[in-house]
Amino acid sequence: MIEYKKYIVNENQNIIEALNILNELTHKVLIVTNKEGKLCGTITDGDFRRWIINKDKKGPCKLLMNTNCLFANEDNLDIIVAKAKKKGVSLLPLVNKFGFVIGAYEIEIILTEKKENTVVIMAGGKGTRLLPLTKNIPKPMIEVGGKPIIARILDKLIIEGFENIIISVGYLSEVIEEYINKTDFDASIIFSKEDVPLGTAGSLSQICKKEVNYPILVTNGDILSECNYNKIVEKVKVNKFDGIMLGKEEKYTIPYGVIEHTDKNWEGIVEKPTYSFMINAGIYVLSESMIELIEDNKYLDMPTLFKKANELNFKLGVESTSQYWIDIGRHETLESANNYFKS
Repeated sequence: MIEYKKYIVNENQNIIEALNILNELTHKVLIVTNKEGKLCGTITDGDFRRWIINKDKKGPCKLLMNTNCLFANEDNLDIIVAKAKKKGVSLLPLVNKFGFVIGAYEIEIILTEKKENTVVIMAGGKGTRLLPLTKNIPKPMIEVGGKPIIARILDKLIIEGFENIIISVGYLSEVIEEYINKTDFDASIIFSKEDVPLGTAGSLSQICKKEVNYPILVTNGDILSECNYNKIVEKVKVNKFDGIMLGKEEKYTIPYGVIEHTDKNWEGIVEKPTYSFMINAGIYVLSESMIELIEDNKYLDMPTLFKKANELNFKLGVESTSQYWIDIGRHETLESANNYFKS
């Protein structure tokens, strides 16, 4: 979360004062509150320009603010972020259930310069947890919001400028290949057939014998995310990491009181506590040195590869995302993704 308080102005604050504040900010939007801190509206640089042209320059911010602005809370953040992106909004006020401003959410700007880095999409799994949907089609071909998962992944990559893409296929590979070959994606896409399941990292040994550009970006074929891929790749280059694993913060609330104790001596109780964890988001950036650790035709999953590299003192990093992310591996997450993309 960004340092949101510098974006806040009072509804009775002078417009010229507010304009001076705006000029010093990255996002050209101000969050207007009353004296108690309750959200009243927002003011953008466009609002200021229209006001200066058409009105007297004097007056308080409440005469200028947009009271129908987009804002979000913890429960509807993903939905409102999607709407904000469509409207080109770069900063969202975050409020609590009483309407008081408690933060601001930054909408990441996606870079569009062409990237030479090779991308590998792992799309060979059977998707057994999604049966019977995956009986006749592979999991990446399941539609989310009217479009196959694999198409949504490719669209996102291409928007960010990635054009060298390898898709690792296995189960019902011909379905994916036929779809890709019939669809006009603006990228160079080739396939690598996995005859025997080798895990989320094992097949990279054979794949990377092809002509690839390091560091490579690797994503599971059932992950939909609005994270900034460029940012992750750039972090590897700048920090000279051998590998980066993307993480996503997940919060879990225990629906019971949790007893605190030492050696069974009661010390207290916490009612329905919430715990936060950084989970593996299934997206990685790997250097050539990481790929050289993978043996041919040996099963290897990505966490084990990172453990192996860590034991050899490789420089490994973690990048986290606060953007929308979902693993479509179960029926309930598929339903959630459909609801998100239909909105």
